[in-house]
Amino acid sequence: FALASCGGGGGTMVAGGGVGTGGTGISYGTVTGFGSVIVDGTTYSSATPQYLAGTDLDEVKVVTSNAVELGGQLQIQLDAQGNPSTVVIEPELIGAVANLQTNVGTFSVNGVAVRVNTDPTVGPVTYYQGVAGYFGMSNGMQVEVHGVYGVDASAQGYIQATLIEQLPSTNVITRISGVVSNLNGSGFQIGSTTVQLGAATTVLPGGTPLANGQFVNVWANTAQTGTAIAAQVIRVRTLQGTAGSVQIGGLVAGLSGNQFMLSGIPVDASTADLATVAQGLALGEYVVVQGQSTPATGVVVASSIRTYAAQPGLVELHGTITGFVSASNFLVRGVPVDASRATFAAGSLPTSLVNGAYVEISGSVNGNAVIAASVSVPGSVPDGATVDYPGTVGSYNPAAGTFVLTLADGSTSNVTLASNVAYGDGPASNLVNGATVEISATRTAAGLLAYSVEFRSLATPIPGPDGTTPSETTGLAYAVTSTGFMVNGLSIQITGTTQLVPGTLANGVKVEVTFILSGGQNIAQRISADG
Repeated sequence: FALASCGGGGGTMVAGGGVGTGGTGISYGTVTGFGSVIVDGTTYSSATPQYLAGTDLDEVKVVTSNAVELGGQLQIQLDAQGNPSTVVIEPELIGAVANLQTNVGTFSVNGVAVRVNTDPTVGPVTYYQGVAGYFGMSNGMQVEVHGVYGVDASAQGYIQATLIEQLPSTNVITRISGVVSNLNGSGFQIGSTTVQLGAATTVLPGGTPLANGQFVNVWANTAQTGTAIAAQVIRVRTLQGTAGSVQIGGLVAGLSGNQFMLSGIPVDASTADLATVAQGLALGEYVVVQGQSTPATGVVVASSIRTYAAQPGLVELHGTITGFVSASNFLVRGVPVDASRATFAAGSLPTSLVNGAYVEISGSVNGNAVIAASVSVPGSVPDGATVDYPGTVGSYNPAAGTFVLTLADGSTSNVTLASNVAYGDGPASNLVNGATVEISATRTAAGLLAYSVEFRSLATPIPGPDGTTPSETTGLAYAVTSTGFMVNGLSIQITGTTQLVPGTLANGVKVEVTFILSGGQNIAQRISADG
């Protein structure tokens, strides 16, 4: 497993000095924006780390930064300079929706209760990918749920969802998170679900004994059988044996005086300057804690506590526009944005919103989009900013790791591949002259330093019969029928002339679409599907 070489015996968390302020450290929480990556309001460089996420073959493998999604749950390890060195993307649940309650906003996955959130004062609002929103869900739908663990007044565990993403119906991955109970030699319980242990089961951090009361995340690449899951990898959430600064966002549980738990991590808020804050906390309240980890016990001694009730978080998106359709539908770092009702900063106009424009947006989640409250279009990318650049590769020099990127407007930039570069939607061997790519990069004096390369499948768009300029968008397909589908809130029509390459169009499948507006409908010219 890739994390085995990341320190701390391959554990989920390795701590050191100050979080975001130099030294080593750990940050665990919810993605609340990009520019680089923002976790519970704290900004971290997205250019420096190696990104790891689960697949249908491995519990963690190297992925690009684009695998990080709004609302996703991250574990970030920081290096001695305070820059992220490793980012682990860790969903709480993967499996089929069950017990969907349309009137109360709850359902379950693998026997674990899930609550959606629409109130920014009680935590990050639930964001949806590949589904219109809560009322677009159905029992049996395969989903990936990111969220924070809570315990209700009846001592029952639940996940407060921060991200719900529809997966293809062919999904075989299972994840479950919760507190271990009824542990014996063959397995244990998480709620009503049995987690089975076998000879091939790996427990991380290495050497950690399982025990009742631990918070764990379980991965398997086989489906749940009845109420049982055959565990292949189990991650115990613990800071025992580690020392240093920590930031954790989560729901208050096990509240007793100045002591409480955040997703299995014990917190001590007994310092004099936190006494008033600690006394005002409530069960299930979303808080962000900074403090120091105690190696012998794994307890975080809090130095600050921020509550969402006192300071609701806004979504911040800083980056270049892609997939521009209109002021009410474009992408920034893959997130659909509606800026039709936004206030524009002095010198910025709605007409400034075009593909390639660098924007700074503040807004809020509404279903499967961000509603922009304020928009600034500075006119150029700030020094050191990390943004996305789509274009075509030329003058590629494999030995030097350099190429020239030609953008849609005909301009060019020299690109150097960073030492931690990762590739998405294809192997490194796909990087050849003429390849269509989208890179994430920072601008330097020598040009662009790219740390991720995503391969694109679409050819140059063809103008419509009346000269209409085609539009493009990329996202997860949903509401798929034989004549159309939805993506990023857009209804796309399929006709006899639509080209579909190379895969199968299905719900939850990533698609790239070129389309034209004709007769009030978005008519697909070409669709590239991963399925």
